[in-house]
Amino acid sequence: MKSGKPSHWHITVATWPWLLLILLTGSGKAHAFCAGAMVKEIQAIAALRDVVETVKSGNSKQLSKDAILELDKRWIKTLGKLPEAQEILESRTSALLAMEMKKKIYFKEVILTGNQGETLAMNKVTTDYWQGDEEKFLEVFDSNVPSRKPDSYISRARWDESTKAMIAKVSVPVYDGDLMIGTLTVGVDLKRVPHPNH
Repeated sequence: MKSGKPSHWHITVATWPWLLLILLTGSGKAHAFCAGAMVKEIQAIAALRDVVETVKSGNSKQLSKDAILELDKRWIKTLGKLPEAQEILESRTSALLAMEMKKKIYFKEVILTGNQGETLAMNKVTTDYWQGDEEKFLEVFDSNVPSRKPDSYISRARWDESTKAMIAKVSVPVYDGDLMIGTLTVGVDLKRVPHPNH
């Protein structure tokens, strides 16, 4: 879900997710929507039993950092055309997440990661395997209990070549009880998110 060319749009990210977000276009026109409702929808997906169990299973393997980076390097080099990528894409949890993405016209892409940022499920093959060095993971994941980080992160909107839309990445933690075990990131087409007055 890495973006292509820079955006002429800007997004004001609310500190508290129940506030409105304002999307400003290059022409100065504004598009407002309720971030809280959208974040809650994504948090509900992150709380699904199969999602939590997939993360717990992935974390139990505890791949070494070298192994993660080696696979990430091959993944990027081959554009994800690897048996490992296909296995993830064809998993039951990836199929579940793909179904969840179809329920909302503004949901486009989804990535589920473990506690090291490794990709565990996705509805489309990602540009890389390791998300652990990216804001969408770093801004929300915290092994401390209670977490010292916010319960959601919304990136700046950017043009995404794969979806042909202005996409913001919305990340939320995946919890096992009080323990944060991974992250769920959804690419959202902000222009399709309903206006709060609609």
